[in-house]
Amino acid sequence: MASAHIPNPRLDARGTDRAAGVLLGAAVGDALGVPYEFQATLRDDQQPQMVGGGLGPYEPGEYSDDTQMQVCIAEVAATGADLRGAAALDAIAANFQRWLNLGASDVGNQTRAVLSAARQASGSPGVVMLGAARDYAAHHPQSAGNGSLMRTGVVALAHLGDAVAMAEAAIAVSSLTHPDPDCADACVLWCSGIRTAVLEGTFDGVRAGLHLLPPERRALWAERLDEAEAHPPHHFSPNGWVVKALQAAWSAITRTPVPKLSPAEDSFPAQHLRLALEAAVRAGNDTDTVAAIAGALLGARWGCSAVPLQWQRDVHGWPGFTGADLVRLAVLTARGGSDDAAGWPSAAHLPVSSSTPHGFAVPHPHDAGVVLGNLALAQGTEAVPVDAVVSLCRVGTDPILAGADVEHLRVWLVDSQGENANLHYVLDQAARQVLRLRQEGKRVLLHCVAGQSRTPAVAALYSHLATGTDPRAALSDLREVLVHGWQLSAHPELHDAVLDLAAGGRSDGSAARTQEEDGALGHREVEGAVGEPERSGAFLKEKGAVSRVRGLLLGLALGDTLGAARGKLPADGPLRAGVSTQLACFTTEGLIRAFVRGAHRGICAPDGVVWHAYCRWAALQGLKAKRWSWPDDRPDGWLAQVPVLAERRGSAPATVAALAKAEHGPVERPTASRGCHALTRTLPVAVAVAGSDRAYWAEQAPHFAALTHGDPAAHSAAAHAVVLASHCLAAVGERPQARQALRDGVRALARADEALTTAELEQLDGALKQADEHPSDAARLARLAPDATAPSALLGGVYVAASFPDRGEVSAALRFAAGAPDGDSVACVAGALLGALHGVEALPVDLISRHELAWVLDTLARDLVVQFTDSPSGGEYTAGWDPHWWDRYPGW
Repeated sequence: MASAHIPNPRLDARGTDRAAGVLLGAAVGDALGVPYEFQATLRDDQQPQMVGGGLGPYEPGEYSDDTQMQVCIAEVAATGADLRGAAALDAIAANFQRWLNLGASDVGNQTRAVLSAARQASGSPGVVMLGAARDYAAHHPQSAGNGSLMRTGVVALAHLGDAVAMAEAAIAVSSLTHPDPDCADACVLWCSGIRTAVLEGTFDGVRAGLHLLPPERRALWAERLDEAEAHPPHHFSPNGWVVKALQAAWSAITRTPVPKLSPAEDSFPAQHLRLALEAAVRAGNDTDTVAAIAGALLGARWGCSAVPLQWQRDVHGWPGFTGADLVRLAVLTARGGSDDAAGWPSAAHLPVSSSTPHGFAVPHPHDAGVVLGNLALAQGTEAVPVDAVVSLCRVGTDPILAGADVEHLRVWLVDSQGENANLHYVLDQAARQVLRLRQEGKRVLLHCVAGQSRTPAVAALYSHLATGTDPRAALSDLREVLVHGWQLSAHPELHDAVLDLAAGGRSDGSAARTQEEDGALGHREVEGAVGEPERSGAFLKEKGAVSRVRGLLLGLALGDTLGAARGKLPADGPLRAGVSTQLACFTTEGLIRAFVRGAHRGICAPDGVVWHAYCRWAALQGLKAKRWSWPDDRPDGWLAQVPVLAERRGSAPATVAALAKAEHGPVERPTASRGCHALTRTLPVAVAVAGSDRAYWAEQAPHFAALTHGDPAAHSAAAHAVVLASHCLAAVGERPQARQALRDGVRALARADEALTTAELEQLDGALKQADEHPSDAARLARLAPDATAPSALLGGVYVAASFPDRGEVSAALRFAAGAPDGDSVACVAGALLGALHGVEALPVDLISRHELAWVLDTLARDLVVQFTDSPSGGEYTAGWDPHWWDRYPGW
């Protein structure tokens, strides 16, 4: 019996973009392959085009039966139906018959035979069609065609919340016409790939789907995927057999390199979608089907925003659908059949901006043939003398500019920081489409909701493309004419991307994302620096980054507190901070002050600045020292005013002894001190590794440890912990998994850290392996972390984090870690890793609310992110926007 239907998870803007790409990606792949179906195979230097023709014959941009049949499924899925249910299968079967009668332009032999036989029988449509399919398969040994795989993508969107239910639905829908086990397996694997791509933004789900297959078939399919990754797409021709069709599509995807983000070379990672679809078409034979199969997964991975705007404009097909209709069906399916609060994607009109409730039309200052406006104008009844509209925001289902016959381009561009996975590509596409329209002699309305941010961004890029105007000058001119408001300055990511594109490279302070893998995909490893996938600098501007930084610091603090109490906390009252937490506060403050000093003085030794931060802690503690000095002869900055930081909370003998000396310890002067505080207080450096110059800050971590602890083993453990924590911070996907993030970090260490010894690597691998095979075993934890040293804290923390990999297990992980021989250090590391990975929302709120330093850590986390991303105090040549920042974080 099928399990209960689990609702789909709520998707953020990026996830919704990816969901929107599933049907659209399949359709554009289908339409791209139509002209070349069963024609001579294209050479590598031949460019596939949507020119129509084929077996239809089809119009340019028209999709074929591959997408037509998927629309039949999507119309049911978009109601929120459980596709495993009899009612849903009946509706899909009835839609197939309607399609065959009214719209089928090209029908596969097996599909036609099954549908024709089912039409002659009586009974419920789904049961009758399934019976006809099984009868056909029983009399035709070669009945494993590609006709169900080509239409399966939307099934994944209907069951994003449950992989097992998704697999059951994929089999049920496939079996309506293609019940062969090869067809069922292929649909399960492809749906698994699409589901993971939508939820996590990776192609990992195809291989992950192997566990959803019958055990006796998994090895066979693993070999088939291996073969696909080893050979070019045309190796799998003819590709009418479902296995060959899947292999050709997977080959096209995994063997097509992902372009790097380089505006100077017109290179964007999102172009992988187009390049891989072209490779699928070049496979030859059943070109539209292979490209439709590939397109569904590529659209799920890269999003609707990665589909070239020209393709989005041209694609269409039965039953009178455009690209926008396909996006609507996909989004409704992913949302469980419901619109959002604004009525999108089904509403005829969407709400206009409260800041510009009335329509306005302003001529572009550099080209009067481009009209700048807002959504109120585009959805209004007032006539606008234009021939084309480029919408940079969501719009309703009614025709744009009511009563006007205009060309309409919809651009997926979200007016919010961190919500655009393909920002540079989308801006470039939009500006180039405006340029194309103007070169065709058309007057263009360019608009977003308010006309205050996205509209001037694209308008400035258009100015640069059309006239060579410097983007800064263009933005200045645009600001003068857009008198209804200007919000671009509130979106630095959007503003910086304009400068990046116009300059042919990255501007200072750019929020450009060097995203995704660089090179061919698949299960092969990709070379990279510490912290890959490479997202340095941009990570801290992403949605969720602040939560993860807060999670790292607060997770560290909760672990410290729980460990000191051996997991047994008082039922009420404040929770006391430990010495590791106090020192981590001053590490974070020292990092901020190091950046302030560097910005204002042009030179900074971060370890020296952090050393002085520890000296301030020691002074608050009343410890004697040989030489400390500050302006006004007292510790400065706001942190020194926090009373709890002046209280003694545990012992840190090596730290205290080092701070009593005139100079801090260098890496080059080893001693025997290898205590855990060398590591725990250094953990905040992970934020710099993830959010700034990775290689530099990874090299700084052992120097921070050496300030107070001289044993090289402590230096290495601290550095390795920092890199692993940075991987947790920057892990991609809405629900990243601890084991994978830590494995990625260990692999990066193995590639990039020349000082990493074989023994250290084996210990880290061993801790992860034991967590895989024997999770949450107290005896194993005690063997891995037997004492209060930095190496023990590292291995114990890694073992605990990997033993409790899921978001809802953080509290249990911390309590388990507290039972280690030195529970506070192990729980510190585990809490930091899991908090960095899952964000502050995953930490137990009942404990955070009681922790006496929670507000301090929260403030430090937010200020650290702001310092990295927005430089509140300015610099040597620029004024800052926060006049109090220097007083809070003096950079002397």
